[in-house]
Amino acid sequence: MAQVSRCLVFVALTGDEQIKTYSLDLDSGALALRTTSEAHGPIGSLHLHRNSGIMYGAHVGSSALSSYCMDPDTGSLTHINTVVTGFDTPALAVTDATGRFLLTSYYTGGGITVHAINDDGAIGALVQRLETGEKAHSVLFDATNRFVFVPHVCPNNRTAQFLFDAASGMLSPNDPAEVIPDETHTGPRHMCFGPGGDVVYTVNEQGNTITAQHFDATQGTLAPFQTISTLPDGYTEDSFTAHIEIHPKGKWIYASNRGPESSIAGFDIAADGTLKPCGHFAVPSSPRSFNIDPTGHFCYCTGEGDGQLRSFRVNQTTGSLQQLAEFGVGKSPFWTMVVGF
Repeated sequence: MAQVSRCLVFVALTGDEQIKTYSLDLDSGALALRTTSEAHGPIGSLHLHRNSGIMYGAHVGSSALSSYCMDPDTGSLTHINTVVTGFDTPALAVTDATGRFLLTSYYTGGGITVHAINDDGAIGALVQRLETGEKAHSVLFDATNRFVFVPHVCPNNRTAQFLFDAASGMLSPNDPAEVIPDETHTGPRHMCFGPGGDVVYTVNEQGNTITAQHFDATQGTLAPFQTISTLPDGYTEDSFTAHIEIHPKGKWIYASNRGPESSIAGFDIAADGTLKPCGHFAVPSSPRSFNIDPTGHFCYCTGEGDGQLRSFRVNQTTGSLQQLAEFGVGKSPFWTMVVGF
């Protein structure tokens, strides 16, 4: 796990068009509001390029992306620029490992863009636009910066596989170009790598499941080997998953369920990468996003439906979540991100 001396928690508020920054007490997990920064639009997901200290945001209610310079002491954000891409509903924007390119998936626009990043961190010229079909929801790089995955929820219901040229920023289809789930109502949404880097986990929005996939580090392709439900036994209400996070220890993985009984589902990770349920933990309504701090001791989850943030202490033996506190953060919290220093 990461050795950090302090952490900041960022909460993106779509309804208030603000990004709030909280300081984190590493002993108690308590949060204290430090700064409130204007987001310059209906802000959604956030991504920080650690080497440059530049944060990037996707404005979900429009077709715009923004860049901000972060003050590492206070967490305040100074707006650098906003680019109107012309492609609706950017879902997630992330930099490549070099920090030279910004890749964005588009939920309504249906595809992915690559923008150059200028020396000052500003979002620059459009390098490439690829149409992959509607409902592209996130972007995942592998550790080598050579392969990119873009999952699409239903009805597209597939994960696109790309080769990435770090010199030019260009994407090209891998072989095969996509992974299609066996079930028609699965909906790959967000993805993360397992602790050894040889397994990728995908949370499926419509299927309310997690799919474990072997990652071929030479070819950059995925091969599913397990799909497991995120819902409690006997649950019959409508529900849709949202986000997935792996614990810094690499022993547990968590996924959020948005339903009448919103929850975070926890799973033990076996040596072969398979998952086994280890609990369900109640969270605020419609938990679109949650994040675990770099030390692995605390988890923070916001409820988009009721504007609340709930904090948890993570049991270091079992991975279970023990509620600590809950308070209001603002209108429609979309993204929660913990950054360690």
